[in-house]
Amino acid sequence: MRFSREIITSSLVPIARQCRRKGWTPRRAGSERVDRRTLCTVVAILLLSIFSCARDGANNAIAADGPSFNEAFRFLEQATFGPTPELLMHVQEVGFEAFLDEQFSMPITDYPALEEIWPPQPPPDCTGTCIRDNYTMYPLQKIFYQNALTAPDQLRQRVFFALDQILVTSAQNPNLRLPSRMTYYLRTLMEGAFGNFSDLLYNVTLNPSMGRYLDMVDSRRANPNENYAREILQLFSVGLSELNPDGTLKLDQAGNPIPTYDQDTIVAFARAFTGWVFAPPPNTGVVNYRDPLAPNQTLHDTNPKVLLYGVTLPEGQTAEDDLNQALDNIFNHSNVGPFIGKRLIQHLVTSNPSPDYVARVSAAFNDNGAGVRGDLPAVVAAILLDPEARNEAPYENFGKLREPVLAVTSLLRNFGTTEATTDFVLGESYMPASLRMDEDVFLSPTVFNFYSSEYVVPGETVIGPEFGIQSTSTSLARINLFYNLVYHLLPISADRPTGTWIDLPLLEEVAGDPPVLVDALNYHMLHETMTDAMREIIIDAVSGISPADLLGRARLAVYLVATSSLYQVQR
Repeated sequence: MRFSREIITSSLVPIARQCRRKGWTPRRAGSERVDRRTLCTVVAILLLSIFSCARDGANNAIAADGPSFNEAFRFLEQATFGPTPELLMHVQEVGFEAFLDEQFSMPITDYPALEEIWPPQPPPDCTGTCIRDNYTMYPLQKIFYQNALTAPDQLRQRVFFALDQILVTSAQNPNLRLPSRMTYYLRTLMEGAFGNFSDLLYNVTLNPSMGRYLDMVDSRRANPNENYAREILQLFSVGLSELNPDGTLKLDQAGNPIPTYDQDTIVAFARAFTGWVFAPPPNTGVVNYRDPLAPNQTLHDTNPKVLLYGVTLPEGQTAEDDLNQALDNIFNHSNVGPFIGKRLIQHLVTSNPSPDYVARVSAAFNDNGAGVRGDLPAVVAAILLDPEARNEAPYENFGKLREPVLAVTSLLRNFGTTEATTDFVLGESYMPASLRMDEDVFLSPTVFNFYSSEYVVPGETVIGPEFGIQSTSTSLARINLFYNLVYHLLPISADRPTGTWIDLPLLEEVAGDPPVLVDALNYHMLHETMTDAMREIIIDAVSGISPADLLGRARLAVYLVATSSLYQVQR
């Protein structure tokens, strides 16, 4: 059967009130209430979205031993751009592992293969929206947010976003501001997200956008450019210091970290990467950012090179042989598993994973169970299924500040945002200055991403990478943006024709009863982590609004929960 909005609405209010009268409200922190898997599950899920889905037959029933609502909620916070009612129900039905298998095999919602017809500089007749659509990240950012909010292959989209912040290029480089150039790098990451890290590293290395961004293209034997060699080692693979399998530092006899490589190693890799140029252009007057870089043997340094572990590339090899062997040398270094594994954990699950957690993920990188090294689906599964990730009572420092992009997408997906309530123009370049939070997608200020993976929270001893862009101004911008989204106040413009907002018709139906409203939001937005003190504060605030203004009550409740520290920190 298909549930209509009218059926949901007519049945929801009496159920919610009965939940409240009989003490069946969703359990709060410190509460002993346990009868919550029947009526109150229905209340919390159906209350917050116009939820339409088939539920006929035994095959669609939630398995008795499947994940609970809260378990599914936490899992989807880590594996997607935010839980939705449909996905919550589905994960409860099929379980975590089956959901991952579905996601790994799902068709790719990719970036477009744009035709390269635009020259490096706008022609005289290209002005206004022509420049916006062909010389800025505007169209690619719209696609990013559309994918994040609506694409079915959510796990790939989330891993892609993590990889884009690890293997960084940026349209801050004026050569990469054309969507027809950057899109092919994004496709490389998207298509490689569920492949092997060795293949991904190879494809990234020969991608023209990376070649231009870190200067490997046209690097030649007479003057090898060290930029890509330095960053592929420091940021993309092994890091500065030798690591144990659990990600902790290896120390020498004096207790000092052991460098992974030295300047001579950087020079050797730079020489190994010489002799690569843009492939022939597809059209007159443009540069080929579509096809991989092509070898030019006359520019290649053919002298011996000493790499990691003292491996020597022999004299007289081709550019292809040197590059392949150099990348194999990097890929097989013992640091890669813990280095890349920890960074993926930080982007998906928690900023401060324990050494044991890192070691288990590193082991999956080293061997997927079938003797294959670098299998990214095995690594992602190990991250998301790990006991540390799935523990519903995690240790004190577990979790991560929701970076700006995830803060926005989580809130919008919580409330079923669709094409009807957004134009997907959420890139910060096209937002009012007061709403910018310093994470403008595809426009990282440096190769180190928007924030450092090793950033320590001021005044603390714990790592909190996302706090690197959490300042007084960006904190206020976050609050202001959420206010605009909740209260439907985001200004429109020629670039942002309809804006983005949260539609709350079903919350209005129960806003006459503030405790029911707040308990439902606790269940749906915080997976029952709201404290008693916070609950009472929000109930008092909502009760202060006239009962005649049900939408005002609903909006205030959502706004107060969304801007709370409990919501802003993903645990």
